[in-house]
Amino acid sequence: MRRARALLRRPAPSRTLLVATFLVSTLLLLTGCGGAVVAPAESATLLGLVNQARATPRSCGTTPYAAAPALSLDARLTRAAQLHSQDMQRNGSLSHTGSDGSTVGERATAQGYVWTRIGEDIAWGFSTPESVVQAWLASPGHCANIMDPKFRDLGTGAAGTYWTLDFGTPR
Repeated sequence: MRRARALLRRPAPSRTLLVATFLVSTLLLLTGCGGAVVAPAESATLLGLVNQARATPRSCGTTPYAAAPALSLDARLTRAAQLHSQDMQRNGSLSHTGSDGSTVGERATAQGYVWTRIGEDIAWGFSTPESVVQAWLASPGHCANIMDPKFRDLGTGAAGTYWTLDFGTPR
């Protein structure tokens, strides 16, 4: 179900965002994840919004969280998240289980991410990174993933209005 959204003004991209976009684009191309991955600017925006949220103490439902360290974008988790978003879109399904029965851990491992901790946020029906992150922060379980200080890496995926964040802590 879609939530009512206020119209947002988009400011001109900052120099930091442009540099981040370039760096993310380069990273994705060098690691062979260029073709099917969420647009680099959108990926950098999602990473920035998640890290901005983590920088501020907040409550997720009734659970308080201190500010958490910034996450690093990981190309392997991004590939896993992107493929899962595409799978959900192709099958018209919003699920943490892939159409092949895979879990987030299995999808991350298949992309070469060796992890000790893994998590996933998914959503459907949002048209911008800002609106989907806002919705995740309003949901206690999704917010808890975003604020979990034990996570170190993030992967992002989007296909149409299907969104995936894959959180990981490497081994």
